Amino acid sequence: MNELAKKLKDKTANVTVIGLGYIGLPLSISFAKAGFNVFGIDIDNSKIQSLHEQNSYISDVSDKELKKTIKNHKINFTSNYSPIVESDVVIICVPTPLNKTKDPDISYIVKVSEEISKFDINKKLICLESTVYPGATEEVILPILTSNNNLKIGDDFNLLFSPERMDPGQSNWNLSNTPKVIGGITSRCTDLGQILYNSVSDNIIKVSSTKAAEMTKLLENTFRAANIGLINEMALICKKLNLDIWEIIEAAKTKPYGYMPFYPGPGLGGHCIPVDPRYLEWKLEMLNTESKFIKLSEDINFGMPDYVVQSAEEIIKKHNLNNKVNIIGVTYKPNVSDIRESPAIDIMQILSKKNIKFSFNDPHINKLEIENLTIKSESIESFFNNKELSIIITDHANYDWDYISKNLEIIYDTRNALRNIKNTKINIYKL
Repeated sequence: MNELAKKLKDKTANVTVIGLGYIGLPLSISFAKAGFNVFGIDIDNSKIQSLHEQNSYISDVSDKELKKTIKNHKINFTSNYSPIVESDVVIICVPTPLNKTKDPDISYIVKVSEEISKFDINKKLICLESTVYPGATEEVILPILTSNNNLKIGDDFNLLFSPERMDPGQSNWNLSNTPKVIGGITSRCTDLGQILYNSVSDNIIKVSSTKAAEMTKLLENTFRAANIGLINEMALICKKLNLDIWEIIEAAKTKPYGYMPFYPGPGLGGHCIPVDPRYLEWKLEMLNTESKFIKLSEDINFGMPDYVVQSAEEIIKKHNLNNKVNIIGVTYKPNVSDIRESPAIDIMQILSKKNIKFSFNDPHINKLEIENLTIKSESIESFFNNKELSIIITDHANYDWDYISKNLEIIYDTRNALRNIKNTKINIYKL
């Protein structure tokens, strides 16, 4: 293992990243910039073609940064697994969504692990960054990796779990300044992981095992989901009490201790917060127990799209508007092009079932597939029809709210995007 440690320290190790999505592509670029020879693998040939053409499909990686990295550093992209042969490090960053029954789908990880096991993994460090339930790395991945050999973990090869903590769409926190949690099957695995990630992260947090690292990620996002569920319920309570939840939050967060602000919204979205708590909940079900907090927060959060549509129907009826809704912003969070688990999609599907027509505008999304129909983004000016209701679902930074508010009379603002608008002619309904 001294040989591998030396390669990691002097950055002569070859690093392969499998899965070039929102996590894998930025990670590949970071390791290339750190001085490693990097191979990026993705079975999606359209992504590989785009990367070969030096066009980024990730909002957090600009075309300029991609081109500069390819020109000045050692990084290559492919759709086959052959780079594993000469790799010293293999990092798995493939999706781990929920299936139709809301159970964890780790089939992508299993498939990748089976592919890796076809190669000689002796003297290699393998790291999983994809979110899994506690115990999955040791109970599922490790047996697959050793199925075709007699290699001993910690002596012959190494296995590590290090949860990704990327937050797409914001610039304050990145891979470098966000503490990196790592946990290996053995202490030697963890030590090698620390050497590896020291090259791209300023602060490494070592935990006792892969299971502890897996649980850390689930705790982080379950904490967020539960608190979002709480604040969504508080928004509903404030509505009944004729209070403004946004005013209440602003007042509460002036307390310098014991309170952390969370904000209500039309539902949960993204690849982490709606999904990760379900991984923990599924694991608890296997142990014949449950988490009441997770179930309660899911009930509230996943019920918000229905609440938004119900409120929209009431506004339409009150103002005698056309039976049509214009949705402003459809991505799961501001300033990204990611629609995974976006509440806007749920809202559109509910509108469709209720036979309420709808259109959408989003500067980051050209078209959507809803109920087997392809719907294209329309211009924001096409919404300037004061016989139709517009709903703000995603408050992108490049929306000109002053311009929008001057040309609309009735808006349902689920994000408090119009908090600074002073136009008294507009009817603003808040969540």
